[in-house]
Amino acid sequence: MKPHIQKLPLSEQSSFVADTFVTPYFETPWHYHKAYELVLIIRGRGKRLVGNHVSNYTEGDLDFLGPDLPHWYRKENAEEQGGSLVIHFTEEFLGQGFLQIPEMQRVLLLFERSRMGLHIAGNTRKAVAEKMYRLLNLSGLKRLMCLLSILECLSESSEYTMLSGPGMYRLNPRENNRLQKVFSYVMDNFKGEININHVAKVALMSPSGFCRYFKSATKKTFSQFVNEIRVGHACKQLMNRNYNVSYVCFESGFNNMANFNKQFKKIVNETPLRFRQKHKV
Repeated sequence: MKPHIQKLPLSEQSSFVADTFVTPYFETPWHYHKAYELVLIIRGRGKRLVGNHVSNYTEGDLDFLGPDLPHWYRKENAEEQGGSLVIHFTEEFLGQGFLQIPEMQRVLLLFERSRMGLHIAGNTRKAVAEKMYRLLNLSGLKRLMCLLSILECLSESSEYTMLSGPGMYRLNPRENNRLQKVFSYVMDNFKGEININHVAKVALMSPSGFCRYFKSATKKTFSQFVNEIRVGHACKQLMNRNYNVSYVCFESGFNNMANFNKQFKKIVNETPLRFRQKHKV
């Protein structure tokens, strides 16, 4: 599988891209691009990989991603539809030097934070989502003013969390391709045993070389990454199903309850039972 560097379908009538992408056009693999990306999930659920961050996504989620930050929104069920409303724009979409004027300093700070990916929440998420839908039906100067209004709203908000750690951008094509294969393998097999020797073969490396490479590329160990995938799946099961904690433990790929409880508390900051009591539907 070749690495995917996404190119934007920019028209001559616009300085930025705004459109909806629904299955099969939603299925973009682990990729990066030179543009800033505001992505609103409008259909489906699954796993979100942004830099070295792993979490679940669902309908209504809103993220703002900076340039050269690798990311992938992978559907939970390949047979179901996925969809997003996406706005792409480059740093120069308003012209050279525009960000340096005093009125844009908050936006400039927003852009710097977005290089690690921002997950937008609360009233800001709701307000920005409404503006994004409205923008789709606008043209000309009204369309541009709507985007500036979105950036103003984001730049003045504190309702966000940073997703990735620093240093997870500008991967070279070979690294991008290797990580894509490893991520795909883990997400297809996390419910069973994952043998490091086999994963290393997927990456075309020795086991010891792969472990060093993965830590260098993602700023976390391979076992940490696998545990995050498994715990994310367990959270979803505990929230939406009537399965008991023991069943969720083994269904999520853990071999025993002691390790499940330990890893779950390390990642979620509470026990599986407490999480289930708080979030069960």
